[in-house]
Amino acid sequence: MTNASDRSKRMKAMFGGINPEELAAAVAPSPLSQANRRVASGAVRSMQDSFSAIEDENAKLREKLAGSEAIVEIAPGELDPSFVRDRMDGQADPGLDELVRSMREHGQQVPILVRPHPDAAGRYQIAYGHRRWQAAKALNLPLKAIVRALTDDALVIAQGKENSERKDLSFIEQALFAQELKERGFDRQTIAAALGRSEDKGLAYISILTSLAAALSPEVVRKIGPAPKTGRPKWEKLAGYFSDRKLPAARSSAANGLMASDKWFAADSDARFAMLLSLLEAKEKPRTAKSTIRGGGGQDAVTIERAGPVTRFAVDERQVPGLAEWLARELPGLVARFEQERS
Repeated sequence: MTNASDRSKRMKAMFGGINPEELAAAVAPSPLSQANRRVASGAVRSMQDSFSAIEDENAKLREKLAGSEAIVEIAPGELDPSFVRDRMDGQADPGLDELVRSMREHGQQVPILVRPHPDAAGRYQIAYGHRRWQAAKALNLPLKAIVRALTDDALVIAQGKENSERKDLSFIEQALFAQELKERGFDRQTIAAALGRSEDKGLAYISILTSLAAALSPEVVRKIGPAPKTGRPKWEKLAGYFSDRKLPAARSSAANGLMASDKWFAADSDARFAMLLSLLEAKEKPRTAKSTIRGGGGQDAVTIERAGPVTRFAVDERQVPGLAEWLARELPGLVARFEQERS
């Protein structure tokens, strides 16, 4: 607040440097001088109060202007992505072409949010607006941006808030995002806020996300892709086939073959997920091994086929006539001999 001395100086300035009280004293007295003096004094006080109120409003306005955030234009080449990614790299963005078209025709409607890069002078790091950045790079246009000093926590919360409002992060993208934040040392409260989750249910959900992401192979997940139509139950079922983030050797070979096939690359991410889960759910057929016992003349006397715990003996009577009947007679004695030797 301004004091009385300051107000007096401003009042003098308004009256051309003349003290208003001296001006009033110089006026010739009249029969109504006492009453007029009281009226004039009240008017001066009213003017002083009004002037103080105007000064207060101006001070508030200057404070607002000083604290406001200007929208600036930044070249796409001066921007870097967030230090933690919430979307899978290398995945096609079906809406990007439409965004490029919209920005070409109508310009950028909403500014992005950035912070001065903590490790590179003269550069900026994006909190949210990565797709607009990609579109601006395609159009070779500067980006409208709000520059704000953000901590790491504030950046990931702002980044996650945009995604939660758009509601287009898939379940597995949320899980990978939460897991990466956890590995970088962020607490569950910050991760929950970054995913737009309320405090009461958010912490339990974050534990579900991070536990599932930690069980899966990151390489396999990224080969599948975001799978936007695949929810938590199916991902949990898939995670059940992994141990220490690896598939069993017998399943790993088949899975690798699938993920290298043409039909895998031709499918979208939800179809890829379904193909892999179907392969893992299928009962593995036992491997079969065949061998042959030949007769004195070189013919196939007995064929032996082993499939898991079962072994089959086959005799071709056309090759060794009478052998099958002879074996049938001798087998009881052979079984007794085996049991005697084993015991």
